[in-house]
Amino acid sequence: MPEETKQVSKEELAARLLEVQDTKQPIHFISRQHQLTVEQAYGVQETFVKARTQKNGKQRKGHKISMTSPATQALFGAKEPAYGTLFEDTVHTGNTEIELDSMLSPLLEPEVVFILKEDLSVGAEEAEILEKSVLSAGIEIPDSRFTDWFPKFQLMDLICDNGVTGKVVVSDKGRDDLTLGEVERIKLTLTHDGKELGTGFASEVMGNPVTSVAWLTEKLAEKNMFLKKGMVISSGTFLSPIPLGKGLYEAEFSLLGKVKLQVN
Repeated sequence: MPEETKQVSKEELAARLLEVQDTKQPIHFISRQHQLTVEQAYGVQETFVKARTQKNGKQRKGHKISMTSPATQALFGAKEPAYGTLFEDTVHTGNTEIELDSMLSPLLEPEVVFILKEDLSVGAEEAEILEKSVLSAGIEIPDSRFTDWFPKFQLMDLICDNGVTGKVVVSDKGRDDLTLGEVERIKLTLTHDGKELGTGFASEVMGNPVTSVAWLTEKLAEKNMFLKKGMVISSGTFLSPIPLGKGLYEAEFSLLGKVKLQVN
């Protein structure tokens, strides 16, 4: 149980998280000292997002969706997925090279990424999402501002920490002609320096990644928010998270193609 502490504002909690961006020194879980509801945690996240944008001028670019499998939700006592915000400087298009030292404690998750061709209606459903999206091969690199974070965090920590958003790598090619059934059957093969790390299927993501994005549209609609043309949505991992190390990662998705990440 967390220690009894005085009330703390969402601005103060967001400021603590934002400071890590400069110091590169992770902090302890917020849940050690404070208990927040899901809505309070999203309030901290939104305050963090606004403060980050104001500080470095990098605008919102989209969202990432976490905990899209029942097993992951059960692990953290959640009843639904969670989301975070992507920024202009967290999305990388095409085969990408990064420095491991530029991150804190990153993981790797292969995901289908949606790029919106048009604004979505508030609470848009699957048919509209497919019609208005390009689907591409993607690799998400979750990273956290908390020390020794995975898999020890609580749900409120994940949400406060912007859904542990690190980076998203998305192929510069995609498809906008797939059916719902075809998306569900997409198969992933992930390799590291040519060695296979695992395979997975799109059905691991809430039954279908399009359903994951539909969940996000409903969740955002509760806050009178919607997804706009040009936004990028990382829809949920096909595999359990893998600690990121140096080397060449290749995520190949049937029907979508491949994206590469070189970590130095």
